[in-house]
Amino acid sequence: MLDEIRYARSGDAKIAYRITGSGMPLVIVSGLGDSMKDWKESIIRTLAERFCVILPDNRGLGLTGMGSIPPQKMTIIQYAEDIHAVVEAEGLSEIFLLGHSMGGMIAQEFAVLYPEMVKKLMLFATDYGPESSYRAHLMNRCVLPLQALCVVAPWHTKGFRAGACAIASWPGSADRLGDILCRTFLLFGDADFLMHPDVAHEMERMIPDAELKMIPGGTHRMHDLYPEEFANTVLEFFGT
Repeated sequence: MLDEIRYARSGDAKIAYRITGSGMPLVIVSGLGDSMKDWKESIIRTLAERFCVILPDNRGLGLTGMGSIPPQKMTIIQYAEDIHAVVEAEGLSEIFLLGHSMGGMIAQEFAVLYPEMVKKLMLFATDYGPESSYRAHLMNRCVLPLQALCVVAPWHTKGFRAGACAIASWPGSADRLGDILCRTFLLFGDADFLMHPDVAHEMERMIPDAELKMIPGGTHRMHDLYPEEFANTVLEFFGT
């Protein structure tokens, strides 16, 4: 089975990505601070049996450098353009797209910018920007404290800070969610301390062809807690 680390050029940055399996391309966009190595190997192997899984490292994380963009200037749209660079490097015209948390924000932007490329979209434990009913909740519980920590904590990475700054500056997609015309699956947990269930219901109403699955007791990282169930949910949506 194909399983390689490759690189795509996005501006002056080299975007690293793992590519494994065969079949319809499934691009997975990670959340804040995560790299390709943070995904359970059992999930990737299960998905690679059905799809060609493409798992990039966001800027400043894992094997991907920041390029010349300083962390405080990073944007969600630039992350989306980095994903586009990966897709272009593989010569792909159509993909399945899955985004978790911040990765879901990036996936929304990608689906709006390149609608012809996205056959199906899965948004997992994410948000749609400042107009969502719990945006202040997300900022106060996660983004603003992380931004502060990134300034003073010795363990922070440029990529972590870049992601926090990108979320904080993102104007959101509320006025463009209606432009996402592909079939969309929203996966949320009702015990997610960052993304309130009301946000999921708002997104379901705003995206024309959206289906919502709310997991009782599901957390922000339920894919780590229940990898087999998560992989099967992904297979069920993208495989039908």
